[in-house]
Amino acid sequence: MGQPAYDMSSEVRRRKAPQTQRRVALRVEKGGKRRLSPFQAAMQHALQLISVALLAGFAVSLLWSEAQLVEVNDQIQKAKAELVSEQSQYTYYNSVLNSKTNITSVEEVAGRLGLMKMDQSQLTYIRLDSDSVLVRRESAVHQWTDFLHDGAMTILASVRSVK
Repeated sequence: MGQPAYDMSSEVRRRKAPQTQRRVALRVEKGGKRRLSPFQAAMQHALQLISVALLAGFAVSLLWSEAQLVEVNDQIQKAKAELVSEQSQYTYYNSVLNSKTNITSVEEVAGRLGLMKMDQSQLTYIRLDSDSVLVRRESAVHQWTDFLHDGAMTILASVRSVK
């Protein structure tokens, strides 16, 4: 058969009874920590409060700087992503521009539209004298100043011819 769970034939082990410990006689001696005056105790508490306040201030400033750092890093990542997007768009537009302005592409479109290259016999050169030239002024202010200048010159010319 199987083994019994307990072997009752063997000697029973008993726990030893706890022994009483001898008491050590305690003595109270004078001395130890010196008693603080009320002013010294107040100063000590004030220093402890200042220390705790400084530690709390350092902790808050550390957390604040970390928050600022995370915010700046987030802005940098957004700017980098925008830069990559803009560079990709620039590359796309540049390739489209190059394909549109390629000489073979231009010649193909010109042939489709029925355009032909210019012949030298189609050029006609003309010469103009200085009186036949029209000059356009940039703004109305320039036109008025030129009008006033031309009027003054006409008056001076007519005064000189009278003499």
